[in-house]
Amino acid sequence: MEPTQAAPEARLHFLDYWRVIRTRKAIVFAVFLLVVLVASVVTYFQPKIYASATRIQVEQEHPSVDVFERQQTPSYDPYFLQTQYEIIQSQKILYPVIDRLGLQKYYSDNGQSLPLEAALKRLKNNLGVRRYRDTSLIEISVQDKDATEAAEIANTIAEVFESDRLEVKRQQTARGLDKLRDEIVQQQARLQAAQQKVEELRKQLDVPVFGNAANESTLTEENIHQLESRLIDARVDAVTKETRLKELQKLSPKQLANAVTTIISDPSIQNLEASLNDAELKLEVLKQDYGPDHPSVRSAMAARDKLQEQFDERLEGVMHGFQVEYEMAEAQVDVLQKQMDDLKAANLSLESDKYLPFRNAEREEEMETQLYQTLKQRIQQTSIEMEVPRSPVEVVDRAQVSLAPVKPSIWLNIVLGAIAGLIMGVGLAFFIEFLDTSVKRMEDVERYLGLPVLGVVAQSAGLLGQEDVSPAHIEAYRMLRTNIEFAKGNNNTIKSLCVLSAGPGEGKSFTIANLAYTFAQHGSRVLVVDSDLRRPGVHKYLGVTNDTGLAEYLSGAKTVEQIIQPTRVPNVSIITSGGGGMAKSALPLLTSQRMEQLIHEVGAQFDFVLYDTPPVLGVSDAAVVAREVGTSILLIQHRRYPRAMSSRARQVIENSGGKLLGVVVNNVNVGQDETYYYYHDSFEHYLHGQDGKARPAAAGGKPKSDEIELGGKY
Repeated sequence: MEPTQAAPEARLHFLDYWRVIRTRKAIVFAVFLLVVLVASVVTYFQPKIYASATRIQVEQEHPSVDVFERQQTPSYDPYFLQTQYEIIQSQKILYPVIDRLGLQKYYSDNGQSLPLEAALKRLKNNLGVRRYRDTSLIEISVQDKDATEAAEIANTIAEVFESDRLEVKRQQTARGLDKLRDEIVQQQARLQAAQQKVEELRKQLDVPVFGNAANESTLTEENIHQLESRLIDARVDAVTKETRLKELQKLSPKQLANAVTTIISDPSIQNLEASLNDAELKLEVLKQDYGPDHPSVRSAMAARDKLQEQFDERLEGVMHGFQVEYEMAEAQVDVLQKQMDDLKAANLSLESDKYLPFRNAEREEEMETQLYQTLKQRIQQTSIEMEVPRSPVEVVDRAQVSLAPVKPSIWLNIVLGAIAGLIMGVGLAFFIEFLDTSVKRMEDVERYLGLPVLGVVAQSAGLLGQEDVSPAHIEAYRMLRTNIEFAKGNNNTIKSLCVLSAGPGEGKSFTIANLAYTFAQHGSRVLVVDSDLRRPGVHKYLGVTNDTGLAEYLSGAKTVEQIIQPTRVPNVSIITSGGGGMAKSALPLLTSQRMEQLIHEVGAQFDFVLYDTPPVLGVSDAAVVAREVGTSILLIQHRRYPRAMSSRARQVIENSGGKLLGVVVNNVNVGQDETYYYYHDSFEHYLHGQDGKARPAAAGGKPKSDEIELGGKY
């Protein structure tokens, strides 16, 4: 259903706009022509303005050659370019430009020099500074009536800005160096005083020193740590050599020979071992061919014994060497241990309160020395950096003399004037017509909601059943009843009707009371069910109390027969919403099975049942009741709420499963809205015959054929 409604809705909406434009085309055309003419005349008489721009690359301050690269690594500053952007437009840059180019006299209209502030204001109005995103480029553009002057001003601003960046940094550095030089002279004097104080206290307190007479030094924690480290290394070395010696002593001669050749790389031992092996091999070969007393065998045995003796002597020498190394290592440990003991004793003595002034003076001397060295290094570094060339600003594109003016743009102004004139003309035509977006005509209902108009109720309609009610108002509700019957068609099973509205205060309760009266006048037994558990009101129009009703039934406290009440209108009964705090607790029960049972039970007992509901867009209760009842009509108060609310209410009801028969337009001022006039004018003419006397309206029974013809029109 939605796609079917979308197309005609858009088409009819456009036709309505076109109708307004066509009706007021003289105003639209006059405004359009006037604005275009004014734009053309103003453009023709405007002075020609030329523009020139120069682009510069602005970087953070750093030398062209990185002398101290590690210390001078630049850090990213997200506000740097924005700061330079503001500096370019500051008095600091623009005042020298005004003075260099004589702009005070150039901007003057009478040949006399302008005040400096006035010239600055004029230059700022002509100046434009733009940053290029994600780059370090800045564009400086100047507009002026003279193309040459515009280019010269732009280039001069770039030059002054570049000179200012260089000069400011140089002046700041020079002032800083002067201050550092003064400070280092004072620091040198403080260092000498600290050194002199340390020497005096050392002699006065007889501070123990460490080292020999030629190179003695005061005890420090560093000396102790160094000696402690040496002692640990000596102990490890001694233990290693002792372990090696003991393990070698446990070995047999053969094992010792193999182990020694593995531990040390002595060529003589390796040669002796090789010769001994060769002699053994040669002896074994000879024994296979000769007897033990053979001269060759005896000679080989003598050679082998000689080599074995030499090898054993060499092994004994190696073992003696290992013994000496071990003893020397032990001696070194003893010497270092003695020195450590002496140092600790001296250190304990130095840590006493007697040497406290000396320790404080020594720490002060160390601090003054570090500060002096830092100042000296900083002065040397800054002096070198100041002499290195710098390039904080680079002109990428110089401003050139423009050949064509940028202002005014003739075609642009005319096109903008035409667009503005068209918009102003159309806007003036639409201003009153479309200021109000509420429902103003029956066509609005059918166009935006896609629903038929079942009835139109005048603004002055009263409660039916009273003596002062106009026959026209009675007939309006009879027409509504007739159109409801026609909308139902041949479906005689529809005995229940839910009356809905998008917002509050649109007259649902009032309409239900009058509609119940109308159905009852035609012989139907009517029941009104007030399902608005939040703000009930229909009981007031029917003259009953709201003590017991729907809330008590849904909560299980009452039966259907116990909550049905008669009213002052014959054939009309009512189930009120119920009273007290029970109503709020019963709200979730609107979707319960008891509510469905109520709808079926009262539908079987009465000829017609009308359900009053809260606003559809305010709470969800109305959609729930509309779904369970099945059939509904939508009440719209004329010229009150935007039609979008009614359209949204219709969508909510249909999405919940309810069916809308049509729309009732309520509270219509018939005298002001001509589209509704024939609804009531025709009936007034019908009520009065040719003699001018009013005819009585039918009080009951079936509607006349005339009424059916008139009421069934929508």
